[in-house]
Amino acid sequence: MQSSLPRHCDLVIVLPHLGPGGAQKVALMAAEHYVRDGLRVALITLLPDKSLAHALPDGLLWIDLGPEVAATWSNRAMAARAKRFLVAWSRRLLAWFAFSVCWGVLQPLRRGQNPALVHWLLTSISGQQATLLRDLLRRGQPVRVLSLLTRTNLLCCQALWALPGHLVVSERNDPCLQMQPFPWPRLQPWLWQRADVITANTAGVLEGLQRCYPDQAADMHLLPNPLELSAVTVDSCSAASPATTPCFLAVCRLVPQKGMDLLVRAYAQLPEEIRTGWPLLIAGDGPERQALEALAATLLAPGQVRFLGFQSQPHTLYCRESIFVLSSRFEGMPNALLEAMGAGLAVIVSDASPGPLEVVTHATSGWVVPTERVSLLAEAMQRLAEDPALRRQLGTAAAGLMQAHSWDALDPTWSEALRLDP
Repeated sequence: MQSSLPRHCDLVIVLPHLGPGGAQKVALMAAEHYVRDGLRVALITLLPDKSLAHALPDGLLWIDLGPEVAATWSNRAMAARAKRFLVAWSRRLLAWFAFSVCWGVLQPLRRGQNPALVHWLLTSISGQQATLLRDLLRRGQPVRVLSLLTRTNLLCCQALWALPGHLVVSERNDPCLQMQPFPWPRLQPWLWQRADVITANTAGVLEGLQRCYPDQAADMHLLPNPLELSAVTVDSCSAASPATTPCFLAVCRLVPQKGMDLLVRAYAQLPEEIRTGWPLLIAGDGPERQALEALAATLLAPGQVRFLGFQSQPHTLYCRESIFVLSSRFEGMPNALLEAMGAGLAVIVSDASPGPLEVVTHATSGWVVPTERVSLLAEAMQRLAEDPALRRQLGTAAAGLMQAHSWDALDPTWSEALRLDP
């Protein structure tokens, strides 16, 4: 891990953290890809107290600002902490007032104008990470910056507001389905003036962004998630994998968005003879884990649902005879879904969001069920478990479709967004 950014780095990638998450996986795949191409690549993370959940590619420079952010609150003296708390909240309230009442004065500001005011507003709302990121990028003057996830994108916009460098921001959820709290939605179109390219990882997310922010629509482009097919195209799962027999498999963060409660309830509706031969494996961790374990214990016999925790190499779980289930309440484009399809698994997805439906056509490359309909999800699971020919048909079609998500296919699109020479 580095402490400073080399001058004029070819590519800097900015993330909130390197814990579990699809954006983290995409960022590291991109970093590894461009390091192999001979670029100088650095990765910056912002949040404190986040564990490292991924292996870093050789040659990648990692700068973690998390400890410095945490250090701003490390003083144990009660009086000092109270004073800092009051000052921070006073600044935040003043910034909220500015965005609520004085918006007509702020809105005319254009890219590069009054960077001190822009920086003060973002520091007041988000804290010390805004200053640390701005100072780091000002010293390093990178050639291009790729930022992922909404709040990180806006922090990068303020950090580079009056600085050179090509800035690409990556949005990964439809803003109509995943609303940010005030004042972030008001900040977004204003700070996006600094972004040279605004990207979305699915056509559905892109349409949602264009619908919500029509003034920036001309700067928005599709930048699909890449897939390392060599890592996921396997004939069977690893001999050391927990999925050594057919199973229902989910790979995701355990948060309400992912609908794992729906999946557990649907699994509980399956006939006993199906559950006996088809355990449910849930790979991932998150705040919902304890509640999900309690739900499984209430509805099912011990051992039928297995919580595997976070898996850094989930492709080792992808047995071709297994069924991958995505029961989300809303989605962007989950990497786990692409990986499962690339490995030739039959997949079941909900119709909650357009992203997965861009790669899953019902009864052709997977099985689509209405979101929140537990009984219909259970019917689909039973149908595929009882029909191996259908599973193989869907899995073969899915694997063929994933060729379009390989780096070979997507490299020109990424290079164009990042302004890299062909």
